Amino acid sequence: MIILRHYKVDDVSYVSQKDILRVLQRGLKRAKIDVKYSQGFIPHMLTYTSTPVPLGVQSLAEYFGVECSGIDKDEFLKRYNASMPVGMRAVESFYKDKNPNIAAIVTASDYRVKSSQSLSKEIEKIAESQSYFIDVNKKGEVIKKDIAPMVYALKVEDDTLCMRLATGNTNLRCDDVIRHINGKFGCDIKINDIFRTAQLVRDNGSFRDVEEVLR
Repeated sequence: MIILRHYKVDDVSYVSQKDILRVLQRGLKRAKIDVKYSQGFIPHMLTYTSTPVPLGVQSLAEYFGVECSGIDKDEFLKRYNASMPVGMRAVESFYKDKNPNIAAIVTASDYRVKSSQSLSKEIEKIAESQSYFIDVNKKGEVIKKDIAPMVYALKVEDDTLCMRLATGNTNLRCDDVIRHINGKFGCDIKINDIFRTAQLVRDNGSFRDVEEVLR
């Protein structure tokens, strides 16, 4: 299996995950990569994606795995980039004997948020709270959600906010957090100002970049 780390930036950040998968698979066909297919009644490409970011959020750390043959990871990277839009270009490729199932092993994501104004250091207290409830929309209904156990770190540096939030089975949407911060602290952060910079796995109580698993 070959796994790519790719971007989802600029206009591409507004493309849904379902459509992103279509673009990825069509790109593989244009690149003439020999992708393996499932053996079911309706065969489909054996491709795998990591947990997606909300629509409009940009990302520098998306992962796309492909079961394929007859090509090494460097040639794969070259052909992929020649077949994909600029906002989805890949920056690194990895080879694994077996599918590491990134969507299942990732438990946190790092985000960098750039604001048009200086941010309050009071925002950092969210991560220090034993419990902290915000309003979130769930299937059309607004509910109260305790996000304290899912906020691993918040750091304000003038006009930049760095966040480490739960991802995966226990998931905290970064846009929900930013929407609350805008309302609570009088900020005007846009959804497109949010960048995912890394996906992380927990190992013996600490986090490490998923790329350490892939290398």
